[in-house]
This record gives sequence, C-alpha cells and structure tokens, in this order.
Amino acid sequence: MQNKIFSTVVRRLTLSYTLLFGVLSLGAFLLVYVHIAHNLNQQTDARLRATVRELIKTRAEEGRGGLQEEFTIESAATGTGMVFFRLLDPGGRPVVTSDLSAWKAVHHSPLSLPESGDQIDRLHISGHDVPIRIITARLKDGFFLQAGVADDKDEVLESYRETFSTVFLLILVLGGIGAHFIARRAMGGVHEVTEAAARIAGGDLDQPISSGNRGEEIEALAAMFNTMQQRISGLINELKGVINNVAHDLRMPITRMRGAAETTLTRDADLRSYQDMAVTVIEESDRLVGQINTILELAEIDAGLKVMPMAEVDLARVVNMAVELYQPAAEEREISLTVQIKKQPFLITGNLSSLQRLLANLLDNAVKFTPPGGKITIVLDSEGKHGVLSVADNGPGIQAKDQKRIFDRFYRGDASRSISGNGLGLALVRSIAQRHNGSATVDSDGKNGSCFVVKLPC
Repeated sequence: MQNKIFSTVVRRLTLSYTLLFGVLSLGAFLLVYVHIAHNLNQQTDARLRATVRELIKTRAEEGRGGLQEEFTIESAATGTGMVFFRLLDPGGRPVVTSDLSAWKAVHHSPLSLPESGDQIDRLHISGHDVPIRIITARLKDGFFLQAGVADDKDEVLESYRETFSTVFLLILVLGGIGAHFIARRAMGGVHEVTEAAARIAGGDLDQPISSGNRGEEIEALAAMFNTMQQRISGLINELKGVINNVAHDLRMPITRMRGAAETTLTRDADLRSYQDMAVTVIEESDRLVGQINTILELAEIDAGLKVMPMAEVDLARVVNMAVELYQPAAEEREISLTVQIKKQPFLITGNLSSLQRLLANLLDNAVKFTPPGGKITIVLDSEGKHGVLSVADNGPGIQAKDQKRIFDRFYRGDASRSISGNGLGLALVRSIAQRHNGSATVDSDGKNGSCFVVKLPC
C-alpha cells in the first residue's frame, strides 16, 4: 500500500518538501526556544544582581534595620511566595530575613557559599511548583547576602511550546499544499512528454511539445524530445521510401529473370537459348546480390556495426589507383580524366577498403553522368587539419531541389532516371565519410556540371 501511495514523483516530492519544511521549522523552533530560555535566565540573573547591589548599598547606609525594612518592602511588592531575602553570617546562619513562611525548605537546601563574588543556583524545593533561582553574594566583612526568586520562565516556555505546536501543524498543512502545487508544476512538463510519448506510441508524430516557461531543464527535455520526434518521423518516412524503392528495385531484376525464363520455355528453345537465359539470370542475380550487399553495408555503417580498422592511408595513392581503374571506361567515352594532387604522400587515418569504395563510387558516378567528350577533374588538397577530395565534372548538373536529397538512399534525380543505377552509391559515400568523422557535399548550379567534395580529418 505504501509503495502505491508514494509511487508517483509528485507524491514523493510533496512528502520530501513537507518533511523538509517540518525539519526546518522544528530546527528553527529549537534555536528560538534555546535563545528565549537563555535570555530569560540572563534577565532573571541581571535583576537578582541589581537587587543585591541595592541591598548591599542599603545595608552600608542604613545598617541591619534598614536592610530588614527593605526586605519587607521588596517581599510585599513582589509577593512573599515569589521572593525571599536573607543576610547570613560568615558561618551561614541567618541574621536578617524576609518573610520565609513560604520558604521553609530553603533552610535544608544544599547550597554552597561562594568564597568570593557571587554565585547563582537553580533549585527545586518542596512547596513550590516551579524551580527557584538563588543568588548568594559574599560581602567584604565575610557575611553573605542571599536573594531568591521563583523561576517562572517554564510557564513562558510552555506557552511558547503550545503556540509552536499549533503553528507547526499549520506549517505542515500549508507546506504540504504548497509542496504539492510546486511538485505538480515542476512535473507538468514531464507529464506533457509522457503524453507525447503515448501519442507517438499511437502513431501520432505530428504534435510537438510546447515547453512554455517551465525552467531550463524542462525546456531542454522538451527540445530534445521534439528533436527525437522529428528524427523518428524522418526515419519512418525514410523507411517507407526505402521499402518502396527496395521493392521496386528488387522487383525489376526478378521480373527480367522471370521474363527470360518464360520466353525460353514458351518457344522451341535450343541450347543456345537456354545458355542466353542462364547468362541473363546470372547477370540479374549478380546485380541483385550487389544491391543487397550495398544495402546491408549501408545499414552496418550507419549503425556502427561494420568493423573498420583504422590505419595510416596514403590518400594520393588511393586516388591514383582509382583513376587508373576508371581510365579505360573514361577513354571509351572520350572523357578526359585530370588529377591534381597537391602533395605526395597524402597521409590520413582511415580504412583503406572503405576509402577505395568511396572514391570508386564518386568516379563511377562522374563517368556515368559526364557526356562523351566531357571532362572530369579530381583534386586532392588540404584545408587546415582536413584533407579535401573533390570530383568535378561538366555533366548536366544537379537541380537545387535534388541537391538536398542526393545523398539519401535510393534517391535519384530527374536527370539520372534514364541512366542505370540504384541510388545507393552516393548514400554509401556519405556514410563512409561520416564514419571517418568527415563530410560529403555537392555543389552545382544545375546546368554546368557538379562538384562532389569529401572532407576527411588528417
């Protein structure tokens, strides 16, 4: 039952704040209580010492007779049951006293006499409900002057305790109400996040959280949740696009394989026809396997699952090898390949096979989209602590609306739909660059070619 009662953070905060208010109030009460008790003692002692000084002066001026008269006046003024006075000889025997009818027990009280100055004692004696404070002062002639007063500070403190008890209960009630209000207000943003999470679980990704003015922590939580919500929405939309593209791109080679098989089976086919069908099936299967492998590689890189051992790589050598590999394809289309490497060796830390794949995809893309007789320029330079690899061509260019999505998986701009491809090459370029803590961008005016730029930390 207790766990259920205090299962919510609001209730726990309310209880914690209420207990804190209670402990602080109790601590304040104790401090004030001790201070009041100390001040009352000091005031009583100060009055006793002032009275003794007056009595010493009276004895010096008027003798024992005047002292007796002063005892009587003081006792009558305060009350014989509230105060008493005594003059004791050096042996401690009473010489002059006030009315001691209410103070008979004082004679039997274990009081020590000071050797000099004065001393104050607090005693409980029979016949009195409250303790008494007694001052005993040693006079110059060896006599002792003694004054006692009923110490009624306990009544004052009792009244204070009763008042505090009432105030303490009020503090707990009001503190609990205030704590509950503060806790609910503090957790209001968390409730909104919880409700938003419930909406997301129900499939609603279009309602962001309004943080309002709830404090930096709640505002930061709401901002991060909205970012996460947008990211989830983007991933879901991307996933839908990926599924549609995968279904389309995988269906095409399967359809071609099925068409080749049906055509061969529905006619009088000779061995040559079956061999042609087998070649078609193998080619389409290889294309299908390659596409699936690229999809898996992209997923592994983005998820951080692909193992990429990092080592020192000469990027200039990688560029030269890639250019040498694509030189025949470029020459076949009368495309000029120009390489500009600012320094050799050009050393960076990276994964050799991944960087080879990155450059191969960029060159393959450039050769595909550069018209016959065109030009491709590969430049390797440094910029601060980064190596900058650019591959520029004078092809048809990329429209502004396509540049924002050109690195997305399966995305193909309008100019590329007539050219074979699956829209995964540039996505893989960006993923490899990001895995190397770098970036991949494109610059194009949409008419006069494109320039792909990859920045990698040296």
